[in-house]
Amino acid sequence: MNDIAPLLFALGTASLLLSLKMSSAARSMRLRYGLPDGDALYSDLSGSGKILRSERYGLTGKPDYIIREGRYLIPVEVKSTEAEEPYRSHQLQLAAYGLIMEDICRRDVPYGYLVYGNRRYRIEINDDLRAEVLRALDDMRRTLRKGHAHRNHSQKARCARCSFRTGCKQAL
Repeated sequence: MNDIAPLLFALGTASLLLSLKMSSAARSMRLRYGLPDGDALYSDLSGSGKILRSERYGLTGKPDYIIREGRYLIPVEVKSTEAEEPYRSHQLQLAAYGLIMEDICRRDVPYGYLVYGNRRYRIEINDDLRAEVLRALDDMRRTLRKGHAHRNHSQKARCARCSFRTGCKQAL
């Protein structure tokens, strides 16, 4: 019994140190990205998150985080830029994640967070925003069916990160 005590002590100490390190890393990430307090249930900031799929809307996506605030599951999208106001395209992206989560979880997603380099915005995901997402989705599908969707930007960095780049005849 005396021979095992040092081993148990070492394992307990290692476990405690690992737990403290993980807690510190989570706290650091929360501070760095201005994330709200809440239990983080999902993370894709490292690119390892599972793709979320909505059969109802024919949507897929990977929010940067999903946190629990009270009884709600809340999508969080982190942007590397600064913004004095949230970009509409980012609001639509966040609302699309909300629709996916509502379909999967069968519960309301009333808001989400857009986190920019300089501030965090709480975005209400109301019926008007949901409808705007669905209209944009219909427009995109209609354009793709016609077979002539055109690039609408001239940013090389954005083009380089685009998931359609390999098959795009307009890639920069």
